[in-house]
Amino acid sequence: MAKKKKIFVKFVLVISLLAVLACFGIYSYFSWKIEQRFSGRLWSIPSYVFSDSLLVFAGQKISIKTLCTMLRNRLYMKVSTEPERPGEFLVEGNKVKVWFRNFDFPGRSISGGKVIFEFSSGILKNLRKDGKNLIYWEMEPIELARYYGKDKESRILISIKKTPKYLKDAVIAIEDRRFYEHKGVDLIGVLRALWVDIKARRIVQGGSTITQQLVKNYFLRPERTIKRKIQEAIIAVILESKYTKDQILEMYLNEIYMGQRGAIAIHGMGEAARYYFGKNVEDLSLAEAALLAGMIKAPNYYNPLLHPKRAKIRRNTVLKAMADMHMISPDELTKASRAPIRVFSGFRPLKRAPYFVDAVFEQLKQLYDPETLEKEGLVVYTTLNPEIEHNAEVSLRTLLQHFEKIKPFLRAKSPKVALQGVIIAVQPKTGAVRALVGGRDYSVSMYNRALFAKRQPGSAIKPFIYYAAIHEGWTPVSWLDDEPIAVTIGKKVWKPKNYDHRFRGRVMLRDALEKSLNVPTVRLAMAIGIDKIISVMKKFGFQSVIKPYPSIALGAFEIRPFELISAYTVFANEGQRTYLLTIKEVYDSKGHLEKQKHMEWQKVITPEEAYLITSLLEGVVKEGTARNLKNLGISFPCAGKTGTTSDYRDSWFVGYTTDMATLVWVGFDNNRSTKLSGASGAMKIWAHFMKSIKPWINPQPFYPPQNIVYKTICKDSGALATDLCPRTRKEAFIKGTEPTHLCPIHSRGNYDEVWTH
Repeated sequence: MAKKKKIFVKFVLVISLLAVLACFGIYSYFSWKIEQRFSGRLWSIPSYVFSDSLLVFAGQKISIKTLCTMLRNRLYMKVSTEPERPGEFLVEGNKVKVWFRNFDFPGRSISGGKVIFEFSSGILKNLRKDGKNLIYWEMEPIELARYYGKDKESRILISIKKTPKYLKDAVIAIEDRRFYEHKGVDLIGVLRALWVDIKARRIVQGGSTITQQLVKNYFLRPERTIKRKIQEAIIAVILESKYTKDQILEMYLNEIYMGQRGAIAIHGMGEAARYYFGKNVEDLSLAEAALLAGMIKAPNYYNPLLHPKRAKIRRNTVLKAMADMHMISPDELTKASRAPIRVFSGFRPLKRAPYFVDAVFEQLKQLYDPETLEKEGLVVYTTLNPEIEHNAEVSLRTLLQHFEKIKPFLRAKSPKVALQGVIIAVQPKTGAVRALVGGRDYSVSMYNRALFAKRQPGSAIKPFIYYAAIHEGWTPVSWLDDEPIAVTIGKKVWKPKNYDHRFRGRVMLRDALEKSLNVPTVRLAMAIGIDKIISVMKKFGFQSVIKPYPSIALGAFEIRPFELISAYTVFANEGQRTYLLTIKEVYDSKGHLEKQKHMEWQKVITPEEAYLITSLLEGVVKEGTARNLKNLGISFPCAGKTGTTSDYRDSWFVGYTTDMATLVWVGFDNNRSTKLSGASGAMKIWAHFMKSIKPWINPQPFYPPQNIVYKTICKDSGALATDLCPRTRKEAFIKGTEPTHLCPIHSRGNYDEVWTH
């Protein structure tokens, strides 16, 4: 008997030892799995792409309507009473009261608060915050897009320290009342759920704690089996031994699934607060926090956007649970329960400024591998001005519709073959791309014509021909022949003609460019040399293949719009080429600066040469093919050039002020005729757009550099004018190239010479 007892004791000891070893092994294994999982990146976080921020200042010519549009673009809600929370604004007479959100993302922090804007006669007269006058206010950047991974999860991380107490309480009250008391598994809840499951002979009730739900989402497959529940409980207990309750709750609030935005899964309370209420999580009201907590059980079923009645009932259930646990007072319960469901119902595009964003993504792909972009939460700040971009989209859409209305033959049978357009606006001094619209409707065609379409520039290329002439010694008063010319190319004879099919005998260089005369331009290019012309174009940054034919003088070759606007910035920036930028800065999720794009300048031509071309292009606007701009409401100083290609396939206008260079192109993708010249098509869009962005630009006169001199010349001879010359004008010259002879036609003396080149 004693021997059997000893054997039994040994057996029990062995079994106990094996059990201890097994428990130790299980603990070690799952501890290792937890540490491995939590030591790395906890979530797949998309990269965020933001616009530039924007300063609004006292004295700015801006209307109440414009400010309201800016606020709506930033997902602010207009209310009829005093704003009660961030993300709301009220229009009250000549005042706009706004409660700005805090903007707090890696690399950029902008404080919010209540600001009052006061207006008078279309001018922002005053800004006030907390009773103090402000010089300016910085409007937060707009989120343009996110770069998602294959899981399509959208998430904005929040800190438990910044999470409102009533949001934490609401989640605990409805999901895990004993969260701060149990050690990962609530045995009372488990036994209750187990009894229900045994009676039903299947898993019908979970009884999971917040910790277990976190474990389920992080480690285990979403299957309802006894084995998975045991694993879930073990890992939950181990997790609680390694992390504090607040750490676990923070992870849970960032992980929890909160519904769908199309194909994108909304995860975490930070993203849910933004999506459903248009605000930061710290700005949620008690009622809003309770609604989000109630959604956890079935996010799509209780979606307040789709099912407000269900959401309200569920919200009030959460509020009642909070009151039962003495987390809120009876008065708070009553007030929050009566609050209407006020969700953000504005349009939420998955991608703003889509053509611009595509350009940014193309650059990011060259800087980072796909996994980094998809998972590591990079924050990208771009050069885009959202107001300028918005007006570019509106101007393009409005004017294309106008053209189709007045010219029915422009209407297409299908949106896929509709009349198209491009607008690119850049700051010539910095190279910052402020707006980029690569097509009429991104939802119909994602093809980015601004970057990839190869089109003939037509007469929009002529300023570069005339620069080559200036560089070779020609002046604005040099004479060019406007006589018929025949050029043999291979076995073909090419006879260029002017737009009006007239020949003028001879014309001054200025007049030839202002009137966009083809024949003098071809003669000029051939006199300079076609190879030299191509060399000049390469110097300006043209990368497209240009074959050495005389027809290049008339833009009979293909380039991309982005190349053309880049080249024009040389004239607008005193002869220096700025490399066009769409990305300003890139930060990692911890706020460390990853990439920063600096302005890069390259001297291409002299300031004097750039000024002379600008002077000639000012003449195009005042006297030449773009003279109708003044009738379109353009009264500020600007320079520009129209462009029309053979059979009116392409309509161009490229114009610039001292602080903005803008290109517009209009045409069909299939190259059919538009019957629109540069002046009747693209230029009208340019004028509409530039007028709309007046609050964001400050055009100044083009001031001449030091070595520019002005002389009064006779329009008939091109020589220095006398008091007898009936038609004169002031003309700009590079010092040393100005004429020295008096007009031989209207002079009192006997002059035999006529000033020519």
